[in-house]
Amino acid sequence: MRLVSLLTILLLMLGGCVSGARSSFVVQDRETALPMGLVSDERHPIRVYLDDERRIALFRQAFREGTGFREGVSVGQDGVVDFLTLSGGGSNGAFTAGIMKGWTESGTRPDFEVVTGVSTGALAAPFIFLGPDWDDELEEAYVGGAASSLLQTQGLGALVGSGVYKGEPLRALVERYVDKAMLQAVAAEFAKGRVLLVATTDLDSQRGVSWDLGAIASAGTPEALELFRSVLVASASIPGAFPPVLIASNSGDLAFEEMHVDGGVSTPILAIPEALWAFRESSQMLKSARFRVIVNGRMGPSFAVTKDSLGGVLARSIETLLRASLLTTLEGNRAFADRNDVFFRYAALPDDSTASPLNFSPESMRAVFEVGRTGALSGEIWR
Repeated sequence: MRLVSLLTILLLMLGGCVSGARSSFVVQDRETALPMGLVSDERHPIRVYLDDERRIALFRQAFREGTGFREGVSVGQDGVVDFLTLSGGGSNGAFTAGIMKGWTESGTRPDFEVVTGVSTGALAAPFIFLGPDWDDELEEAYVGGAASSLLQTQGLGALVGSGVYKGEPLRALVERYVDKAMLQAVAAEFAKGRVLLVATTDLDSQRGVSWDLGAIASAGTPEALELFRSVLVASASIPGAFPPVLIASNSGDLAFEEMHVDGGVSTPILAIPEALWAFRESSQMLKSARFRVIVNGRMGPSFAVTKDSLGGVLARSIETLLRASLLTTLEGNRAFADRNDVFFRYAALPDDSTASPLNFSPESMRAVFEVGRTGALSGEIWR
């Protein structure tokens, strides 16, 4: 992944530079904080840390009762709970858009009761959650040309900022498609018991955060739309490439800004927690579930002669580390499914694909889109 090179650039160029000051707060403030204008329902919290024991306990309870990620998840009309999990991958998110288009055209696409996403997968998740009627908008967002302007350099501004590229184009792209109509549609599906989750990484606490976008959409406050958008932008904000997203929060009378970046920093896919990979459910309720994962990238190793330099070695090492994390997480989730005799499939770009996650040209993204579309039409994309 060339994305990792941007992390290296950050380390080498910005490590000693001074950026914007922030409000002071302590860990206890962050633990009790909520985004401005939002309240959290104990049954359906708008967010939880990925390693929160309450989240782990909720999974165990949900699996024992045959439900999903939170209390009240509905079983589909076909008697099955379908989970779809989307990874990061930059411009390769067009792969997901293509799969959805082909899957709809094949007539075999299920209604997903739970949709989760990280990074570019988070951007695609709301469209997929809302169903095939939103396929055209999803396709346009990825291959309509609007994404080609995402990588606008900050120039010398990068020396005193926190990202090589400007954050405004990414936010503008999100705001173009995420409006009040989408929020109302997500809230309506949330009320039916369906779940839409995306992940960000809280840099201050060094912990992943799972956001319930359905709960946010249902909040009914003026701040809900802004928070919904900010979470999506944060989840896709690659550290060093794009500036982090500051989310205004308060803990009691104290107001401050949380700093969130790409969810892929803390988790490659938002699926079964690591603490449950060895979990065995004896009631057989999980047999009513089907798990599918879309990896917006290649699974196999990619050969390249590494430059013998600090940047070359560091970038290649981090790339290898991230790939290993993805493989470990995917294998952990597959082991969970095998142990509980649960349907599990994943899709990934072919290992011989040359697609770059930073090539946002319409031609490149259309080619990736078609790989997903044709693979879904034939059914051969699933492993």
